[in-house]
Amino acid sequence: MGDIIQEKIDRVLDRIQDPQTGMTMSQLGLVEKIRYVEKSQKLIVFFNRLGHSKACCAALNMVLLADFETAIKSGLKAEFPQFSIALADFSHT
Repeated sequence: MGDIIQEKIDRVLDRIQDPQTGMTMSQLGLVEKIRYVEKSQKLIVFFNRLGHSKACCAALNMVLLADFETAIKSGLKAEFPQFSIALADFSHT
């Protein structure tokens, strides 16, 4: 991935904040990696979906993560209108 693309991605992740804590996506560490597929002009965002949560927290985590995913997808689309944006789960296996 080129330096310019990486810088733009970093700026997007630094702009999106958790409304409860004020922490950015970069600080929260929910995005494990982003892959750029040059041939198809696609960015694939790999999420760490908050690890293993207790059942009582799982629903809340899903709602928060859905908001983050929407914000990241919108932010990346604004920076890279020519790219398609895909979201994927990050697996440590």
